[in-house]
Amino acid sequence: MLDPVLEEAVHVFALKLRAAPAIAAFRQAEARLKADAGAQRLLAELQERQQALMQKQQNGGDITQAEIDTLRRLQGEAQRNPIITAYFRAQQQAQGFLPQVNQEISQLLGVDFGALAGAGGC
Repeated sequence: MLDPVLEEAVHVFALKLRAAPAIAAFRQAEARLKADAGAQRLLAELQERQQALMQKQQNGGDITQAEIDTLRRLQGEAQRNPIITAYFRAQQQAQGFLPQVNQEISQLLGVDFGALAGAGGC
């Protein structure tokens, strides 16, 4: 359990991090994606097709041109979907921002925060 003073500081930090433009934009894009049933169906179908083709290929099966065409069609639809593209663009921006946060925390602590936090095991 965290010391109450540290817990409060973590809470304030998290609130400020959520308000950072890159994180706020990501959260908004994520909410729009979750609310769009069509985009959800498209992503689910794309993921299903990708997994099915990878499984087929791993099992030594031949992938037909029709299967490849279907996958490419779905990929194209996803790339043209403004909700999906906004989500992935916002995700990339948030992922680009978080290492900066990690670096700042690391400098303040004097240790690599990300590596230390990722160690996790005994």
